[in-house]
Amino acid sequence: MEKWLSVKLAEQLSLDVNTVSVTEPVTRYGIDSIDAVTMVSDLEDLLALELPATLLWDYPTIEKSAQYLAENFDISAILTDNDVN
Repeated sequence: MEKWLSVKLAEQLSLDVNTVSVTEPVTRYGIDSIDAVTMVSDLEDLLALELPATLLWDYPTIEKSAQYLAENFDISAILTDNDVN
């Protein structure tokens, strides 16, 4: 999940994925509310779940967002089915 979020953040903001740290706040990269909502929407589509639009503000690092998802949703089967790490 951290990998998917890192790649998506890099794509959304036209960054090199190698510069994205899972422990840095996503706001460090210049994400705005529109970009954040777009990422959450894409994540909802991937996981077939309804997620809070404020996910990236409430859990401001990729690591914390991924941890929240793992603790609150059964995403392991979804990730395996979609070949996402």
